[in-house]
Amino acid sequence: LLKKKKGGSRNLAANNLRGRYKTKIGGEEVSIHPASAMFGRNPAPKCVVYTELLVTKKTYIRGVTQVREEWLTDIAPQFFKREATS
Repeated sequence: LLKKKKGGSRNLAANNLRGRYKTKIGGEEVSIHPASAMFGRNPAPKCVVYTELLVTKKTYIRGVTQVREEWLTDIAPQFFKREATS
């Protein structure tokens, strides 16, 4: 079974320190696709955006770009809000 999902600003994932990522929307555990230039980077990016979710026996993300977590409010303000600083 091969299933592809494409989307926009919802496609954000954060590294869970086990070599996998958790999507910010939906909380799905995913891995960077082995054909991606970001695959196997050391250190692994903490936060990424991706263009495609590929579901086989394992769930992969492709079209991956590293982003800073603090950028998320600019990338997807409908999902992320700036925290108030004191």
